[in-house]
Amino acid sequence: MDERPLPSMRRATVLLVTTLFMATALAGCLETFSSDAPPTVSMSVSPSGTVKVGDNVNFDATGSSDPDGDPLSFNWQFGDGDTASGMSANHVYTSQGTFKAKLCVSSTDFEICEEKNVVVAPADAALPTASIDHYKDDDCTGEDPPAGTLILAWICEEEMDTSDDVVDTTTTIQLDGSESSAGDSSSYLTDYEWDLDINDDSDGDGDMANDVDKTGENAEWTNVWPGEYEIRLTVTDNQGFTDTMDMDVFVNYRGAWAEFTIDSNGSSGSGIASFEYPVTYNQDTGNTIRYVKIQFTYPKLDDDWPAGTCSEQTGCSNKLDAYVYNGSDSDSDTEEVANTTYLDDEQRTAGNCDDEDRCVELRLSTQHFRNYLDGSWRVDLTNEKAHDTTVKSFVIILEYK
Repeated sequence: MDERPLPSMRRATVLLVTTLFMATALAGCLETFSSDAPPTVSMSVSPSGTVKVGDNVNFDATGSSDPDGDPLSFNWQFGDGDTASGMSANHVYTSQGTFKAKLCVSSTDFEICEEKNVVVAPADAALPTASIDHYKDDDCTGEDPPAGTLILAWICEEEMDTSDDVVDTTTTIQLDGSESSAGDSSSYLTDYEWDLDINDDSDGDGDMANDVDKTGENAEWTNVWPGEYEIRLTVTDNQGFTDTMDMDVFVNYRGAWAEFTIDSNGSSGSGIASFEYPVTYNQDTGNTIRYVKIQFTYPKLDDDWPAGTCSEQTGCSNKLDAYVYNGSDSDSDTEEVANTTYLDDEQRTAGNCDDEDRCVELRLSTQHFRNYLDGSWRVDLTNEKAHDTTVKSFVIILEYK
């Protein structure tokens, strides 16, 4: 008996196999399609508050993206009948009212839209004015502050104990926006918002322009480290209009130690007094220290010798040197930045130096901070002699302005 399948059966078998193959392939395609993800839409409007008839308003979708890398198209509807396309667009409203602006971002398989209301006031509407009260401290020795419209505060720590060998003191800045004003008698201010560092994204959302660190007409900014900051006050009135004012804030530091002894530099002691202080030098944020000044005064001759027996020729003269490092004792990659060993005794007359003293100032400036980075720095005041030495004064100044 011929048991070969009939031609019709062969065709059915081929059709079944083909169908199964196509179903399997199609399932793979469907899986590929389902893995596509929609785009992320970012819509910003500037100015962000109320605008006036005739103002130019910028609409921007720069932050939009597609996780699959698909090309995107952007379509804008401004709520007054006008439209535009492209990642950004400008528009002028010709009548007052509240308009619903709409952005639609399209990828290969998706269209995602976002809306924002734009409030348009009459062309002659009065605008608010933001104002920050500025003040400047004299320095710790009573010298007048520099000229300019800014806030300058000094942290002054006098008569420090040698056990206080780490500079970690902060201060409080008083913020006063009371001179801000609404546009006219029919309007009033409703909100005062303070951004305490416009170069820092304090809320971590990727937008440095929307940070609100303090609110209120007056505010206390506490725990402010020595440094340079740029702050911003934004005021809003009852019509939704806003205005901003920026101001530089500088916090300087001076710490002073007096009348302490450094052990001899020998087997009985290290002959070193160490002090740590913070240095901030960040060109990206603009927080850049100008100078670190290390100042110290000590007697020319050791006062422990019997009267009349000590002179520069008998080997009882004193010598102290400062060695500066860009890290603390615990930092493995600490490097020496500068020292005062290049100064001979005749050159140690900095400032108002008495005849019986040696007076030294070591000044670190921009080139040091660029080359050695910022962070916690250290200065070692070192006794170069084999006898104890009295330090009459030792000063660290961190100067940002």
